[in-house]
Amino acid sequence: MSLKRGGIGLSQEQADIVDSVMQPDSITIVSAGAGTGKTRTMVASVLHLVQEENVNIDDFALITFTNKATDEMRERLESGVRERIAEAEKVGDWDQYARWFEQKERIASTFIGTIHRFCAMMLRNFGYTELIAHESELIMARHHFLTALKESMNDALEDPLTSCLFNNEIVHWAPHVMAQKFESWYEYIRGRGRSITEVVHETLQQKENDENQQYRTAVALLLEKIDRNYQELKREKGGVDTNDLLHKCATLVEQYKDQIGPLVASRFRYLFVDEFQDTDELQMKIIQSLSPSLKHVLVVGDRKQAIYGFRGADHSVIRKIAEINETNPLSLSASRRPTQTLHVAQSTLFDSMGLRYDFLQEKLTQPDDAHVPNDDLIPFQYEHINTFSNPLEPMIERVVQKIREFLGQQIHDRHVGMRQVDYSDICVLFRSNYQMQSYKAQFPSDIPVITETGGSFFQKAEIVACYYMLQAILKYPDDVSLDLALGTPFLPFLAPSSIYRSDGTNLVLRDWFEDEAECEAWLKGIRNIRKRMKVDLVPQLLTYMFEFTRVREYYGKQGNLQAVANLEKLVMWSRELMDAEALTLQLFFDRFQLALLSQMEMDEADTGENETETNAVRFSTVHSAKGLEYPIVIIPDIGKKLLNEGQIPTFFEEPGWGLDLKLPGGHGCSSRYDEWVTQYQKNLIEEEARVFYVAVTRAEHVVGLIGHGSNKPNPVGNEYWSWKDEVLMARPSLRSLGSRIVKID
Repeated sequence: MSLKRGGIGLSQEQADIVDSVMQPDSITIVSAGAGTGKTRTMVASVLHLVQEENVNIDDFALITFTNKATDEMRERLESGVRERIAEAEKVGDWDQYARWFEQKERIASTFIGTIHRFCAMMLRNFGYTELIAHESELIMARHHFLTALKESMNDALEDPLTSCLFNNEIVHWAPHVMAQKFESWYEYIRGRGRSITEVVHETLQQKENDENQQYRTAVALLLEKIDRNYQELKREKGGVDTNDLLHKCATLVEQYKDQIGPLVASRFRYLFVDEFQDTDELQMKIIQSLSPSLKHVLVVGDRKQAIYGFRGADHSVIRKIAEINETNPLSLSASRRPTQTLHVAQSTLFDSMGLRYDFLQEKLTQPDDAHVPNDDLIPFQYEHINTFSNPLEPMIERVVQKIREFLGQQIHDRHVGMRQVDYSDICVLFRSNYQMQSYKAQFPSDIPVITETGGSFFQKAEIVACYYMLQAILKYPDDVSLDLALGTPFLPFLAPSSIYRSDGTNLVLRDWFEDEAECEAWLKGIRNIRKRMKVDLVPQLLTYMFEFTRVREYYGKQGNLQAVANLEKLVMWSRELMDAEALTLQLFFDRFQLALLSQMEMDEADTGENETETNAVRFSTVHSAKGLEYPIVIIPDIGKKLLNEGQIPTFFEEPGWGLDLKLPGGHGCSSRYDEWVTQYQKNLIEEEARVFYVAVTRAEHVVGLIGHGSNKPNPVGNEYWSWKDEVLMARPSLRSLGSRIVKID
């Protein structure tokens, strides 16, 4: 790395990207492979612009995909700024010292977060035209949606156009199962960025005029009822849900681009987007609509790592945004992650897979100074277990055996030289969380294991309950907010059912709460916080709330020490926020609400139970490990077939066609139903190829694969097709690399 931008050493590829970002009034699109230093390049771009232009670090909006990526981006920026400060101090350049010291202070106000958080911020600041008030009621509890669902199903039972769905002799559905299905279908359609109204219109236009048409029409009309009732409920409450964030933000920037673009540009001059392949067309439209108003936009992605299709992500957005802007993506292809020998083996595997998947024809290269290890570890290993059914026990036994084998060997670390393999060098990657938990339940206790599942802090029941309690305090005596908090461990009382769901004209719930002797201490606590919130700091107020609600004692009696630790972490989080800005309780609540609404990721609190086990094997799903790297990766059970009959959906929504489905009893299928199933299977196999690519490229030094079933590759598209078949297809080419690089048993 002989080139420098922003004080950071870069390759020619990376420097070319920074130089492109320096050009005003344009967009830079980058196709970046695994381990090619995209975060390093993005940070260098920020620092170089600050260094060379009249730009401050908080003039940037940096959009990341996960909270881990957010933390890494912020840490890299802070590290880069500290280095610039130290360099200026060393040479006595006090002007530069003052300049970079100011940037250090500005990092706290730099936007670094997910697209959902960015959209929430835009709606809060500019969303009045979309009728989004600053104090929106956050519709995060499912019971609001379920209320709309229940009302809609009751109406549909009496409607002659939808009543066919309730004929148990024809459609074999229990009512609760039907409710679950409609909830999942509703969220699926909205998650793909489609409106229910549009889908219903397309379905009604099918006109195949057979008996199955009535069922598709009935499902479409019932979804329309649900949507109408739910939208009315949200208008009544003045709120939004997580899907509304993107839809309303897209509407805002498209309909009012002449006003919104300049407003956003008055706050941000540059917009950088990481992991662009994990976005969808709706998110792409938001970025594209803002682009003309900004000085420069940088989007970075890798379609080979697009593994969130189940969430509606569209791996083709990189190509689409390049076509819209009539530009060719720059390439970031030189990966420093794998050793030179592992890279050779990985490339051989991906060359074979590239014959079936065109996205894998984009090859990773390596820099001239790639690490060449001087140890006896074989970089690419595949082992086969001769079992065809229930492979869990022999698979776990083999994983344990491999871990023990690795622990007894030396590894040539690129940073410190030769050393012995530790537990913490090893990560076992799983395709699903269920698979991971199954292994963990039967794993021997003498091997320390840490499970890395991503940051679910803001989804924990105790944190959500805390949100409801804070809302009840801030909005007291609002009946709806009080109702949401009742029954949680923070407010452990149930009011008589006759006073639930006040219409808002009479505060009967408040009257009951204030007259109930059992609630006296809680009422006093609420009133005290409302008095103290103007003068006391947020951490003090949270601690006091925990005291008068006795919530820590509640979780302590349950033995739920994790919940207690999570509540303490919430207090620590409030302190961290206060380090960045002066927060009132209302402002903290706004940040808290935003974290929940944007599905912000943050790890749960460390209870201290694993303090002695930092040297432990990592268990992780492939999706949670995305963006991470490990010296040794073990991927078990790669013989598990990918095309399981039970996994094929019975509901499809196709743009231009509308709904298609197979109800219990086989009713509802259109003449094109098999076409959707075939396309789904093709897409699934391609997505699984990308997931496998991500799994294999997490390894720095060694990847160990374990399969079962037939030791001959299945034909492509066979019902037993698995990741194992990708390896077996490449077996001749892999073996030709020699036994020092590849071991296939």
